[in-house]
Amino acid sequence: MTPIQRFKRQLAAQQLLDSEVTVIVAVSTGVDSMALLTLLEQLPSQQRPQLIVAHVNHHLRVQSQTEAAYLTKYCQQHQLTLRLADWPVSAHPQTGIEAAARQFRYAFFGQLMLATNAAAVLTAHHANDQAETYLMKLARGGDLAQLVGIQAARPFYTGRLVRPLLAWSKHQLREYAQAQKVTWFEDATNADIELTRNRLRHRVVPELTQLNPAFLEHVASYERQLQQLLGAQAEMVAVLLPTVMAPEKQLKVAAWQQLPSSWQLPVLKAWLAQVTNRPVSQLKLGPVAHWVQSLQLPTGQLTLNRDWQLSKAAGLIAIQPLKKRVKKLRPVEKNMVDLNQWQKITATQVVGVFERAPRATSQPFPVTDEDWPLQWRPWQANDLVQLKGGGHQKVRRILIDQKVPVAQRASVQVLVNAHDVVLWVVGHKFSYRQPTTATRTVFLALKHTELKGAHLKR
Repeated sequence: MTPIQRFKRQLAAQQLLDSEVTVIVAVSTGVDSMALLTLLEQLPSQQRPQLIVAHVNHHLRVQSQTEAAYLTKYCQQHQLTLRLADWPVSAHPQTGIEAAARQFRYAFFGQLMLATNAAAVLTAHHANDQAETYLMKLARGGDLAQLVGIQAARPFYTGRLVRPLLAWSKHQLREYAQAQKVTWFEDATNADIELTRNRLRHRVVPELTQLNPAFLEHVASYERQLQQLLGAQAEMVAVLLPTVMAPEKQLKVAAWQQLPSSWQLPVLKAWLAQVTNRPVSQLKLGPVAHWVQSLQLPTGQLTLNRDWQLSKAAGLIAIQPLKKRVKKLRPVEKNMVDLNQWQKITATQVVGVFERAPRATSQPFPVTDEDWPLQWRPWQANDLVQLKGGGHQKVRRILIDQKVPVAQRASVQVLVNAHDVVLWVVGHKFSYRQPTTATRTVFLALKHTELKGAHLKR
């Protein structure tokens, strides 16, 4: 089967080979997305869906305006509907710009899907992207389920996000674009090997492909096998879980202990996720499973995470939310971060770490599981902030450079991780961190109060 046949089959599987269906095509003007747009345009008219081209000008490169202008002219010549969005420089964060750009881009696609009643958003991810994603996840480590690569399709807003080019290699896309005389623009940042993905793209993947020309096909095969394995596991867990749950969603210890040992952790993970409505890492469930199994501790409590605790009694284990406390920080103490809650840390500063941005000025910041718990505390003489170039800067020097009055410096707070590494000098500077090293992105937010108990400024 040729790549073009696989492309059509992928569209057909998502019921998109239909002239009555509207799809949004994400086009950056790079070779991948321009090839995708050309492939769609060359579909027979009775199979070609209604195309809406979506482009975001991120204002991250000098040629961004040129690319937007070219695509505008291209769509006019090809009688295509074009929707443009601007991400102004004023909205760019100091750190985590790649994650923030992606968030802006996909929010735009989602809003466009709602406005046009489109069935899908199509992106040009290909086989090399899949391989790079696998290698990055292998290097990072984690649960087997986290090794799942780029999905050919997944739910997105009111429709689907579809990647119909995963069967194509980068080389095949470039050859196709050249044969069709497609014009595209090269992103100079893609050659920056300081970025992890680019190092894999330009060094590791070519070496592995040279070692075995079928490397990309093997990655695709492993992806399919892993999906089948995880699907089979999920089906079995769905059968076993009801057998160990009491009517009030407690875990029946004896029934759980009777499960085959290889199924105890997956079932425990599924029970915790179902009751808390949050994913749980199976790798970190060892101590929890030991506590559940322990005959020496027939009753008691165990803190699961920042939000939940387990209670054991009468052969049942229940999950209970931890009570949140309103914390008032004294000048010399540390204050644990309460995720998704505002906390007052000085007389005039209210801050928070959120899973979703609570306001437009929130700063996206990449974090790992090893960062938790996060804490607020006053800055100390030996505190350093990580710089983008790999160096560090003393917090003291930051305050001097920003001309913070000496009398006010003592009240400056910092956000630190579990290893007491400074992530944020509140109100002054964020540490730099590679987005690709993160497990997830959180949002750091600051708002001010007036003195003497005045209401929060909105």
